[in-house]
Amino acid sequence: MKHLFKAFTIVSAIAFAAAYLSGSVHSSAGFQEQTLAQPSSGDWFLNLERPGRSVAMAIPDFEILTSDATEPGKTITEVVWNDMDFASVYRLVPKRNYSIAQASSDPRKPDFYQWESIGADILVRGVVEAREGRLISEVRIYAILAQEMVFGKRYEGPLTASRRMAHRIADDILLQAGNYRGINQTKLAFASDRRGENSKEIYIMDYDGFGQKPITANRSLNLTPTWSPDGQALAYISYRTGTPSLFRAFLYEGRGDTIATGEGMTFSPAWSPDGKQIAFTSTRDGNSEIYIANADGGNVRRLTHHPQIDTSPCWSPTGTEIAFTSDRTGAPQIYAMDTEGLNLRRISYQGSYNDGPSWSPSREYSEIAFASRIERGPFDIVVYDFQTNQIRQLTTGRGSNESPEWSPNGLHLVFTTTRTGSSQVFTMNRDGSNLRQLTRDGNNTTPNWGPIAGQDS
Repeated sequence: MKHLFKAFTIVSAIAFAAAYLSGSVHSSAGFQEQTLAQPSSGDWFLNLERPGRSVAMAIPDFEILTSDATEPGKTITEVVWNDMDFASVYRLVPKRNYSIAQASSDPRKPDFYQWESIGADILVRGVVEAREGRLISEVRIYAILAQEMVFGKRYEGPLTASRRMAHRIADDILLQAGNYRGINQTKLAFASDRRGENSKEIYIMDYDGFGQKPITANRSLNLTPTWSPDGQALAYISYRTGTPSLFRAFLYEGRGDTIATGEGMTFSPAWSPDGKQIAFTSTRDGNSEIYIANADGGNVRRLTHHPQIDTSPCWSPTGTEIAFTSDRTGAPQIYAMDTEGLNLRRISYQGSYNDGPSWSPSREYSEIAFASRIERGPFDIVVYDFQTNQIRQLTTGRGSNESPEWSPNGLHLVFTTTRTGSSQVFTMNRDGSNLRQLTRDGNNTTPNWGPIAGQDS
């Protein structure tokens, strides 16, 4: 096989040289990316769509061209496969079937008929090598029926950045093969008591649970982190001054500031979609009410005026409405109003206790997720569909399931559950399938999903 690898390397080098003259070079976050083939028009993809049949994708292990790329290459293969499996956009062809298609395949040119024979509609092939301390990977996407390469890209980055490179590759596959905005480079924030000392600190991690690290270290109670729409800052509640107040941490500048403090207790912050305002709950006027302020804490305005408790605000994706929890009818239910506090309407009618609304950012689905207590049972995650006025239940009675938050593409949810005996962070698809546990140390609560880079308004 060595001569085939060598030939493939030579062909790749020639292809790279040609692309260097005509393709685009992009540098970002320590990576250099080179387009090897301009994205196809997409007509090829329309030919794959069949009613009731999901598009099938084959992703063979990435070919490792140099020995020092063995471990990074294995990581890229594993992470890309897991990312595509989590996305649930394509049906992945089992790898046990690939030997049939690969046995007669020239690395320089896929045998499209063999890949079609095992049911693949799309083939993703990649190679990995290390060169002068840099990790280099080339990925090509082939349309099997059209028998053409529809996308190609070369990635170069630090040798230690195999996971980040794999997530970039997976996002490109989703975008180029199906026009989906992948969430594989996004991060989650949450509160955790894993350090003990009767404290909770704010942590962040990759969307798949890797790279968990603390953001705060003040040995106090730090709760309900929420990402700014540009992903540069986290707003959160902290008891470090004695009274729960609203703070902001600028993650890449190593600094923070105070948004609201000293006037009653403050809870549950939520950024507006354009990042210019922040909604929160406050007792500054004696009762728990909903307020909004500028992102720096100025121009505070009160939206609700009711003797019962109003809390947990969240913004609609258009920024024109705010959903929240209120017990004004005797039991906590979900309501919505405009950003002037007018046009109040009740959203939830089922369940004896509904709390923690999260408005889907999806442009395809108009939905709100929240935690609901059905009868006297534990909390479960449910979704209200504005188009059908129907509720669908995503979790079913294993532990208490709370604090749902949508992924930025609206296809997944993160939430906390006690189904394993302690409070842990899980993710799932918007239909309740594909459950994955992300945290295991201590108790972990109030997760919030960060934005896709460049998606902020």
